[in-house]
Amino acid sequence: RLGAKTALVHGRSVLGGNASDELGVAIAGASASHPHARETGIVEEARLLASQRGSVLMSEPLRMLTESEDNLSVFLNEQVIGVRMADADTIAGVIAVNTLTGDRTEFRAKMFIDCTGDGWVGYYAGAEYRIGREARHEFNEDLAPEEADDITMSGCIMNKGFVGFRAVKENKRISYSPPPWAVQLPPAEKFGRHIRRVNTGEWWLEHPGDIDDLWDMERARDELIRIAFGYWHFIKNVWHEREKAAQYRLTDVFIYLAKRETRRLVGDYILTQGDVQSGKRFFDSIAYGGWPIDVHHPKGIFSGEEGPFHCNVHVPIYTIPFRCLYSINIRNLLFAGRDISVTHIALGTVRVMATLATLGQAAGTAAVMCVKDNITPRQLAHERKRIHALQQTLLKHDQYIPGVKNEDPADLALKATVSASSTATHQLFAREHVEPHIIHPLNMPRAVMFPVGVDGYIKSIWLLLASERAEPTEVTLHLRGAQTIGDFSSRTDLRVARAIVPANREAWVEFKLNFKARTPYLWVWLPKADGVYWRLMKNAPHKSCRAWGGDGAWHVVRGRGQYYAFFTEPPIRLQTDYHPQNVINGVSRITEEGSNLWVSDPRRPLPQWLELIWDAPIHANAVYITFDTDLNPRWTPFPPAPECVRDYELLCYHDNRWISLAKVVNNQQRRCIHRFDTVSMTRLRLTVHATHGDPSARVFEIRVYRE
Repeated sequence: RLGAKTALVHGRSVLGGNASDELGVAIAGASASHPHARETGIVEEARLLASQRGSVLMSEPLRMLTESEDNLSVFLNEQVIGVRMADADTIAGVIAVNTLTGDRTEFRAKMFIDCTGDGWVGYYAGAEYRIGREARHEFNEDLAPEEADDITMSGCIMNKGFVGFRAVKENKRISYSPPPWAVQLPPAEKFGRHIRRVNTGEWWLEHPGDIDDLWDMERARDELIRIAFGYWHFIKNVWHEREKAAQYRLTDVFIYLAKRETRRLVGDYILTQGDVQSGKRFFDSIAYGGWPIDVHHPKGIFSGEEGPFHCNVHVPIYTIPFRCLYSINIRNLLFAGRDISVTHIALGTVRVMATLATLGQAAGTAAVMCVKDNITPRQLAHERKRIHALQQTLLKHDQYIPGVKNEDPADLALKATVSASSTATHQLFAREHVEPHIIHPLNMPRAVMFPVGVDGYIKSIWLLLASERAEPTEVTLHLRGAQTIGDFSSRTDLRVARAIVPANREAWVEFKLNFKARTPYLWVWLPKADGVYWRLMKNAPHKSCRAWGGDGAWHVVRGRGQYYAFFTEPPIRLQTDYHPQNVINGVSRITEEGSNLWVSDPRRPLPQWLELIWDAPIHANAVYITFDTDLNPRWTPFPPAPECVRDYELLCYHDNRWISLAKVVNNQQRRCIHRFDTVSMTRLRLTVHATHGDPSARVFEIRVYRE
């Protein structure tokens, strides 16, 4: 897309890696733990294509994207088995064998990006690398072991999103006897895991970490097959809830291995636990992460009562430096994927695919700059002007970098003023906005925090509670205040209210408060109540969150769907910052600092328009538009997010008349680029005729270029 001739050399018959049709690992990232944090750029483009097909599998979307690129040649079934070096620290070509014919091909280039996961290109070239766990003292990581070792996280055998095996339900009871070579798992009382389903396995069907997924992959696969059969025996014959599986028949056990960790190539910087836990912002940031430090137990499925994790620690949004994406000793080698320059502990948060996809876009963009300017990745990294250019190019192509704004001098939109047909000034949250989600037992204190809004008065708060008890249950609600979001430290009750939860059903329960808030946030909590449950909801007022644990031990949880269900009377009314000028403020997503979004007045029917105005005529031939595809959910929504603009027209004002530049019907993408013959204009208008359901037009960004 940036003009470089590119070869994608891939060892399998379909694209997608762990997210391919062969394996089907879901693409996770920072949005699992943070609001409005889903990764954008190429990965969002691909995920939206997948969601249009009602799927999370990425092979077909990636085929569609790659086939649309004139400068990209894809070579499937080509397994890289070696390199040819120009000198001791420069790669001249990679040698691949066709897995179907056995033919060998050398691919020669100026820059190489190792996206093998296992770091094979780097290994063949003699790049420095690491395997296993660092000692605690090496990087001052308190989650690391005392002594270094070669233990890595196990992968899983998978197929099309199923883990380990597939089972189908019959209309009769099915018995099962395991083969003699199936593993023996810990007894039910010491199993240490929660079984959520019986038609397939869980991510924790893992072998011990001393089995080598890199050099002994067949043994690793075979051990996981033994575990799959042993686990099915556990479900059918040992598990205390085995009746749930009584009518299920085992139909498939898989053979493809989705790896989590093997070799990590060493760059000029090694990302550490301290970097991610501190939310560090690097001068050469090119991407971000936010998945927890999710490191699995070194004993795998055999850890028993110790559970499936070595650690699973929440982290703030942090950035990843470009210096982690190129080799410390091979001049023209970049890398992207789980083989980047991080410690074993830091890999626990970086390794998820949405994060890694943004690293791929960053590495590819940097490679183009290196080729065009005849420089090495290290030269790019150590010149602030070039790093700034790399960051600006990534932003232009919709890759978000925390703390970096659009300052592209070529973007003519930055010189415009912006007006709109209407603007939303307030946002309501009432009962009709609640989308029920999963349910949690009140087996501990639980709480939800929300902004008070412009009115600040709460007559009543309603909670969606359920009871499995035979008699009505009284529940006590405590109301407290907070100055900042996520601060559950107050132990001062502003109000205490009691209400009755009906027996044996779910219902909205009213707690009368009659309270005028004096803090920007309020939170309510319920104590432990056996047999009572609190429903979660998928959405909430901006900057809401939940917590669990109780005084002195509240654990805060933020992200899409991480709110206990509530609404207030009167409804919460939030003042918004949906100004037209936001579309050129340099940030194209909702952040803690603001919405960075224009939204038309929902009381005014569509069409609505947004207009850029210049004092003097400009000449342009390209417009980049960023719409709202709702980056709050962990996964891309299907059907399309109602906020996404569906039908629109782009017009310019030229020679005292409006000229149509583009008309689009049934758009489902966040980023839309329109190119046309160069035209002089003093105004550019985007007219939104329809969305996928929202009453308002919503636009994050408009860029204008003469390319």
